[in-house]
Amino acid sequence: FTSDDVKFSFDRILDPATGSAYRGQLAGLKEVQAPDPMTVRFVLDAPNSGFLHKLCAFNQGWIVSRRAVTEIGERYSMNPIGTGPFVFERWATGNEVRLSANAGYFGGAPSLTDLSFRVVRDETAAAIALENRELDIFFALQSPDVIDRLRRANAVTMLDRPANNTVNLVLNTTAGPLRDVRVRRAIMHAMNRKALIDGFFRGTKTEATSVLTPTFQEYTDEGVPRYAYDPDRARALLREAGVSNFRFEITTPALNPYDRFPVPLANDLQQVGIQATVRVLERAAYGQARSSGNVQSCITAVVGPPDPDAALVTLFHTRSFSPGLNTSRYDRADALLAEAARAPDMVQRKAAYGRLLKQSMEDVPVLPLFAEQLFLAHGARVQGFVQNSLFTVNASPVSLRGA
Repeated sequence: FTSDDVKFSFDRILDPATGSAYRGQLAGLKEVQAPDPMTVRFVLDAPNSGFLHKLCAFNQGWIVSRRAVTEIGERYSMNPIGTGPFVFERWATGNEVRLSANAGYFGGAPSLTDLSFRVVRDETAAAIALENRELDIFFALQSPDVIDRLRRANAVTMLDRPANNTVNLVLNTTAGPLRDVRVRRAIMHAMNRKALIDGFFRGTKTEATSVLTPTFQEYTDEGVPRYAYDPDRARALLREAGVSNFRFEITTPALNPYDRFPVPLANDLQQVGIQATVRVLERAAYGQARSSGNVQSCITAVVGPPDPDAALVTLFHTRSFSPGLNTSRYDRADALLAEAARAPDMVQRKAAYGRLLKQSMEDVPVLPLFAEQLFLAHGARVQGFVQNSLFTVNASPVSLRGA
């Protein structure tokens, strides 16, 4: 592992030929230099207070082996090689990933000798397996029934905390009636998001006033427009826009609960005269459809490091146009994102992001549906586990009592 691998990794993301969905995250990075094997120099076109977050191991920040990628090619994604505390062993698609301890890890070998990530699609089955000690950690719980069950279970610890991401409905602002902001606002008024949170999710999610959550120190809701559930107002806006009975498709991945909660939202839209349907795609097909930039709308959750620039660049920067994840094709945020990036202190940084949140909620290219809450349960043997605000699990400090 040398600086050449680091340079190769970021040059690969920046190369348009790679087609990375996260190229926009590195907007402003002019050049990566590797003057010697242990030194990397990043050259930016302007000051960027959040740039270090871009380099962490998340999406665009993963460092890959030049030799492995060059020699293995497309098969590298199924045979990853890294420098972390665990070594990849095998991947049974749709079933399990197995890792083993990296005895040569620079931070010291982890306590666990083997690690298995199992895919269990039925949350009740996973809960039973945890209660029977067939699993040690149950990650990313979604079912309110299962969350309640495990809170009451013996020898099970339930952890929960606010996530640093919202779940959103992205509208393609170049697609037919969605070009009109009145139509986008009508959709916002038509959806009963509180009923979704209180009914479908039974309070396991919280209200979102914008695409950022209060977990960010830059968050503000001051001056940010709010859209109450108001079907009559939605119908009036559609009449003003001269739109009636237009066909509207919501594309969503075949993952729990993303394959289910859009249905009641589509029903809400139908009540105001929008012919809404839901298209559920397997994860790979969903990614391809979204990266094409041709979907009318899609459900998305943008997860990244604890810096608002990550989510906002992904959703709003023109550098994130297809094949990036600015599926709305919103083009009015670049200047405010640049202003926030070069802000010399938190006061100015928060002010710039506040103006962007206000503007984006006026224009509503992305409609926040709810803020995520993370639920995780583990058995009595687990020691040293710390839950973070991301959809990730760090197993390196974990040990098992009696193992």
